[in-house]
Amino acid sequence: MDQTTKKLMRQIMDAAGNVLYTYDAHWIIVNRLKARYTRIKITQIVLTALSTGGFLASLIAGIPWLSWVGGFTSATALGLNLYSLNFNIPADIKNHTDAANALWDVREAYKDLITDYDDLTNDQIRQRRNKITQAVSHINKTYQGTDEKAFTKAQKNINNYMFTDGEAARAFNVEEADDSVDDK
Repeated sequence: MDQTTKKLMRQIMDAAGNVLYTYDAHWIIVNRLKARYTRIKITQIVLTALSTGGFLASLIAGIPWLSWVGGFTSATALGLNLYSLNFNIPADIKNHTDAANALWDVREAYKDLITDYDDLTNDQIRQRRNKITQAVSHINKTYQGTDEKAFTKAQKNINNYMFTDGEAARAFNVEEADDSVDDK
């Protein structure tokens, strides 16, 4: 392998790694947003139930301090609802999910390029690399980015995407390909 071919491979491997990190970071953000959304919704339900229960109990039982409980929880629920108006968490979840799904295609394109690498000329490698780079650029312009927290966690998760020897073959219940070539 000449120097140019080695440089191309290093560049492609680095780019593929960055796509893998970004792909994982988007899913980390999706999971974080889903958890936040669930907490907000549950809190809204609990606060609404407490405020309604407090008012009803104060009316039925005639206990004035329950009105204060109902009023406080109602005001807290209102504050949480106003806070929620500033964010569209379901849209953010969809946006990051769509970005991750688009990056899946890019990830697979890089895997294909790396697999076919030895059978391609440097010009063919560059053409495929450039096409993939354009796809990544389009994704980066179309979807919101990730954050440092998610990217750092993605770097720790990288081993989740690697198979030990024979693991993939066992997962799909197939025999591993024999690397030796029979010259008969």
